[in-house]
Amino acid sequence: MDRPRLKAHFTAQVVDGSKVFLLAEGQHYLIQGTGTAEVLPYLDGRHTVADIAVALSGKLPLMQVLTAIRKFDAFGHLADGRPDWPEHTLAYWDAQGLDPEKVRVSLADTEFTVTGAGADPGTVIAQLREHGLRVRQVDLAEAADPSGALTLVVVNDYLDPALERLNTAYLAAEHPWALVKPAGMTLWAGPVLQPGRTGCWSCLSQRISGNRQVERYLAGKLGTGGTPVHPSRESVPAGPAIAGGLLAVELARIAATGAPSRLEGKMTTIDLRTLAATEHTMVRLPQCAACGEESLITERSPKVVLTSRDARHVTDGGYRIEPPSQTYDRLQKHISPLIGAVTRLHTFAEYDNGVTYSFTAGHNFAMVGDNMDLLRRNLRGQSGGKGRTEVQAKVSALCEAIERYSGVWRGDEPVREAAYADLDPAVAVHPESLLHFSPGQYAGRDAWNKDPGHRLHLVPEKFRTDLPIDWSPAWSLTDERERLVPSGYAWYGHPDLERHFYCVGDSNGNASGNSIEEAILQGFCELVERDAVALWWYNRARRPAFDLDSLRDPYVDTLREFYRRMGRDIWLLDLTTDLGIPAFVGVSHRVGHPVEDVIVGFGAHLDPRIAAIRTLTEVNQFLPSVERRDDAGETIYLDDDVATLAWWKETKLANEPWLVPDPSLGTRSLADHPLSGGDDLAADVETCVAKARACDIEVVVLDQTRPDLELSVVRVIAPGMRHFWRRLGAGRLYDVPVALGWVPQARTEDQLNPTSVFF
Repeated sequence: MDRPRLKAHFTAQVVDGSKVFLLAEGQHYLIQGTGTAEVLPYLDGRHTVADIAVALSGKLPLMQVLTAIRKFDAFGHLADGRPDWPEHTLAYWDAQGLDPEKVRVSLADTEFTVTGAGADPGTVIAQLREHGLRVRQVDLAEAADPSGALTLVVVNDYLDPALERLNTAYLAAEHPWALVKPAGMTLWAGPVLQPGRTGCWSCLSQRISGNRQVERYLAGKLGTGGTPVHPSRESVPAGPAIAGGLLAVELARIAATGAPSRLEGKMTTIDLRTLAATEHTMVRLPQCAACGEESLITERSPKVVLTSRDARHVTDGGYRIEPPSQTYDRLQKHISPLIGAVTRLHTFAEYDNGVTYSFTAGHNFAMVGDNMDLLRRNLRGQSGGKGRTEVQAKVSALCEAIERYSGVWRGDEPVREAAYADLDPAVAVHPESLLHFSPGQYAGRDAWNKDPGHRLHLVPEKFRTDLPIDWSPAWSLTDERERLVPSGYAWYGHPDLERHFYCVGDSNGNASGNSIEEAILQGFCELVERDAVALWWYNRARRPAFDLDSLRDPYVDTLREFYRRMGRDIWLLDLTTDLGIPAFVGVSHRVGHPVEDVIVGFGAHLDPRIAAIRTLTEVNQFLPSVERRDDAGETIYLDDDVATLAWWKETKLANEPWLVPDPSLGTRSLADHPLSGGDDLAADVETCVAKARACDIEVVVLDQTRPDLELSVVRVIAPGMRHFWRRLGAGRLYDVPVALGWVPQARTEDQLNPTSVFF
C-alpha cells in the first residue's frame, strides 16, 4: 500500500492520546498502541508511507510508525490512494468494501437500457444518471432487441400486455431485465428477471392476475379481455425519485461488483402512506408455458405411488414427516398480497390468550366467468387454521390456502371430454355417487336456492348423462387403476359449470401435506369426519360423551379451565362410525345466558388422541367469533352470515338434546379406540383404504400438486360417503345410523334435521 487512506465512512475520535475509536453506521472499532494517534492525521491517501515516516521522525522511530499503520491495515480500515470523488460518495463505496477506482471504471464500462411501458421513464433515468450510471433510453420497439447489461422497464402496471413481447425476446436472448412501478400509493421495484435463474414475467403475471379478483371479474363482464390490468392513477414527484434512487443504488452495486442483484427474483414495495418497505419473493413456475415445461401438468400421470415414510411429528396437526416450524419456514415465501399464492396470514383473535390459536389466510383464487356471487364469496373467503400452538395454527391456515390455490382450474390440467353415456361406467365416477341430492331436493331447487341462508346448500341441476363434460384422470387406491372424475366437481371454477350447473364446487377431501402420503391421509380423515357429522347431525342421533380426562394432557386441562373462566362449557361426543376411525364433535355453549352461542368443531384421525385434540382446536377456531361482549354483556359477532347468526342466537341445548351426551350410552375413553397407525404413512393410507373397502367404499385420489409449491395437494374422493352439507339422497345417511344402533329405524327425508350445517 503506497498511499494509505483511512476509509472515508469512518469518523475517528482519539481518547487519552493513544486510543483511536473508529465509528461508522452499525460499526465501531478501537485501535490502540504507541503511534496510532500520531499517524492518524496522515492517513489521507495523499501521503506515502515514507512521507509519514519523515513527518513523524522527530516523534517516533520508523518501526513504530510502520507498526501503527499496520494496525489500521490489519483490520481492513485502510484503502490505497485518494480518488477525486466527493467525500460522501467515497464513503459510500468504502462502506461497501469496494475499491472506488475500480468502481469508477466499472460504472464507465457498464451501460443500462431503460424504456417505458405506459409510463414516462424520465425521472427514473435522471436518478440513475445522477448516481453515475451510464443509461441509454430506448422505445419499446428497440427494447425488444436486448442490449446493455440489463434493461429496466418503467411501467404503470406489471400486467401491461406490452411486457409479453419483451418477455419472449429476453428469454430467447437470455437477457436480464427488471420492472419498476414508480406511480401509485405503493411503489414497486423489481424483480430482476434473469433467464435460467429466476421465473419470467409470465410466472409473475400469473400470480398478480390471480390476486386481482375484482379486476378479473370486470374484465370478463365488460368484455375487455381476460387480463386484469389496473394502472395507477395516483402519483407524486417523490414516487419516481424514490424508486429511481433505490434502483440506482442497486444497479450501481451490480455494475461495480458483477454480483447478482439483491432484487433477483424479489420485489420490494414502499408504501408512501406508512413508509413501510416490504420484500416479496417471486416464485418460478416450473410448468410455465414461457420458461418452463407445460408437460409437468399437461402430461402428468394420474397414478399415485405410495412411498414408505416415517411420521416423526405426531401431535394435533396429524401424522407429519417434519415439525410445523420447518413447514412454515419453507412455505412462508408464498405469502404476498401482490405476487403470492397466499395473500395474507394473520391471527383471527384480537389478542393472544396463550391457549387458543386460530389464524386465517387469504386466497389467491383466480376468477372464472362473471358470477357475482362467486366473486363476493371469494373476496370474503379465507382459509382457517387451528392448533394447540401458534406455529401449528399458522401452518394449518397457510396449507389450507395453498390447497385452495392448487385446486383452482387453470386450463392446463389433463382432461377427457365426453358424455357420461359414452364412457365405461366402471371407469367414470357418476356425479350422483358423489353429490347425494334427493329427488325432492332437485324438484324444489328453484325456491330453495333463492333463500340467502342456503348459500352453502345450493341444489344444482340434475346431471345430464348425454352432455359432454370434462373428466379428470384420477387413481383408485382401492383397485389400483385409473378412474375418471367430473372436472367440475374436482376443481374450483371449472367452466363446465357455467353451461351445466351439475354440482357446487367444495373443498371436501381437499388436503395438503409435506408428502403425498400425508396429504391423502389428511384428506381421507376429513371425509371420515364429515361423513360422521352428516350421519349424526341430520339424524339428530344421541351419542356418548368422550372422556377428556382419559387423554391425560395438560393442554386439555388448561383449555377446559380457560373455557370455564369465560363462562362456557365444552365437551366431546363420540361419532365413530362403521369405518372404525375415531371421529368426534366438540360442543361449547355459554352457560347461564339466554343466548347460548353454541359452537361446534369436528375431528377424525386414525390416532384417537389426534382426533380429539383436532376437535378441540376446531372449536377454538370458532371462539373469536362469539367471545366479544358489549357493555350490556351481549355478544358482538364477527360474522354476518344469516344461517350462522341464526344458529348462534337461536340454538338452545334444552331443545337439541343430540348436542349433549346421552348418559344411557355411558362414556367412551381413549381405551375404547386402539391406535391403528403412526409407524409409516404409506401403511396408514393403506389402513384407511382397507377400512373403506370393508364398508364397500372406494378411495380415489386426484393429485392437484402444483410444481411451483413445495407442498403435496390432493383431492380424495370416496363415492358413497356423505358431505355434511344438506345432501338428502338415499344411502349411508339413512342406512348406517340404523345399522349402528344410533336410531331405531331409518328416518324419512321429512324427519331429518331441518337445520343445515352452517359452515
